[in-house]
Amino acid sequence: MAEFVCKVGTPGGQILEETITAQSEDQLRADFDAKDYLVFSIRKKVMGASLLKPSTFKRKKIAAKEFLVFNQELASLITAGLPIVSSLNILLERRKNPVFRTALADIRDQVKSGAALSDAFASHGDLFPRLYAPALSSGERSGEVASVLKRYVEYTKTMLIMRQKITAALTYPIILICVSVGLVLFLVTYVLPAFEGFFDQLGADMPLLTKIVIGITGFVSRYILLIVPAVAAIVIAIVSWKRTEAGAEWFDGFKMKMPLYGSIANKWAVSSFCRTLGTLVKGGIPLVSALEISAKAIANRVFSTALIGVANQVREGQPLWLSLERTGIMSDMAVEMIKVGESTGSLEEMLTNISAFYDDEIEADLARIVSLMEPVLLIFMGVTVATIIMAFYLPLLTSFATTNG
Repeated sequence: MAEFVCKVGTPGGQILEETITAQSEDQLRADFDAKDYLVFSIRKKVMGASLLKPSTFKRKKIAAKEFLVFNQELASLITAGLPIVSSLNILLERRKNPVFRTALADIRDQVKSGAALSDAFASHGDLFPRLYAPALSSGERSGEVASVLKRYVEYTKTMLIMRQKITAALTYPIILICVSVGLVLFLVTYVLPAFEGFFDQLGADMPLLTKIVIGITGFVSRYILLIVPAVAAIVIAIVSWKRTEAGAEWFDGFKMKMPLYGSIANKWAVSSFCRTLGTLVKGGIPLVSALEISAKAIANRVFSTALIGVANQVREGQPLWLSLERTGIMSDMAVEMIKVGESTGSLEEMLTNISAFYDDEIEADLARIVSLMEPVLLIFMGVTVATIIMAFYLPLLTSFATTNG
């Protein structure tokens, strides 16, 4: 027995689409013919369809760059006048990612069966960005799918560029931190323990600094096989908790309160929200729906929860700027610009200006943090190495002074 997704017309003029279990497609067609049903399409519900449920794809993602290239190609094919099914067939041949390929094949089959392209993408849950299907839907309603795809491509490019800038700015400080930690671990676990016996042979009283350093190195070297698994277990526990709703919300709130980084986290959330909302509003999606989609698209749980409340208030007739002001998550400047945008009918333009402004602010903040972190990390490395060297030489100097005294 197998499951088939069937789209048929009844003798009474109704069009039905449902999943039916049968021995084969031929038997199913014979059953429909016996009932005088008009068969539009029958497609087998393959095992891949169950594998394409959102729960299965929690850890299977499509890279943002790969999806960006796909949309660029799809927009070009549709602009050239090719039907959507033909465009999907062409693009399906070029997909190397098995997850994306399987999903795209299912989307193609759904569109062949009469489903809307936006509904086909939406059926795959979180495999694709949450604002993608609603944006496609607005393009289908207005007959401008290609234009919507081009706007989505520009949106994705901007988001990727900002992420790349953040990653590039933080790469050097992270390398410095790793080198510092590696150097300290090497000295503590391999170098200093070798000198512990030598210091004992000197017979002189070791300075307090040397005793502290020797004590730390002795503890680490003796219990290294317990320390490493314990640290790994703690990290795994923290990561697992972070994946829960409560843990993710706590971490997002903590990131917003961190010195230096907290400002960037807040500005990034505001910038992402304004750019997403502006893109959806420009695509013709109603404000309340656009707010709900934007709230779900933002990775920061604190912002997401607050924005869902904003969507409810706007649905009840409250102005957007006032609802945002009440949350306390938006700056006075952003609220004022949104207020002007609502009053003048240029909300989309104002949202774009806000996101551009915060992008520049994020770049400036990153430059300041990097310029501050470099000397701080270098000083930390210098002080650490100097302390260890002093711990080496103080017993020698003490012994030498005692011998010559």
